[in-house]
Amino acid sequence: MEQTNRIKEGEWFCAIEGIAMAEKIHTFYYEEFDDIPEGRKLGDYNLSMVEYKLFCDFDGLPIKRNRHKIFRADWCSPISAKYVEILDKSINNNPKEYASFVKLLKTRKEFKSWETVTFPLTEDNKLKVVQDMENIKKTLLSKFTFEDVLKISVANKCVIDLSSHLTGANFSPLYLRVILGYTYGDFIGERILFHRFDYKLYERQ
Repeated sequence: MEQTNRIKEGEWFCAIEGIAMAEKIHTFYYEEFDDIPEGRKLGDYNLSMVEYKLFCDFDGLPIKRNRHKIFRADWCSPISAKYVEILDKSINNNPKEYASFVKLLKTRKEFKSWETVTFPLTEDNKLKVVQDMENIKKTLLSKFTFEDVLKISVANKCVIDLSSHLTGANFSPLYLRVILGYTYGDFIGERILFHRFDYKLYERQ
């Protein structure tokens, strides 16, 4: 069940650090690289991230630095009557800071993040895996989905199944970590649109 209706874009809410204006809510759905919990399936709602700008702390003191943030929406809450009163008082008592905040709302900051996916390897297949990863990297477009990665891996007969990854403490002695970078807001349908594909081999000591 989606939780994005708790906090709405363009409205005040209570962030972790103080009272903020929600600018953009980014909704994520379960993809093949996720650890999908029991009872959920591929394409179901996963989580929401809220992009926001902070105006003041919970005592009404204006925040002057590092005001543009992004955080999990379910760790934040709609603004209550108590904090509406604190916010109104802070705006009235700090007109210059509020004018600066309004001006800040007209600017946007680009947030980037990444997903990592881990796969088991053996000494026998690690060289072939490196070749496979290089082929995938060369074939991908400048922006791509994880579904595109899977299709290319199948077409190139990749030696490992990229739709099945290891999690938690189940790492094998030798493993591959794939890093998929993206910019918040880059989606196509219910999938993240990535712009970076990197990988690295690791060996447990």
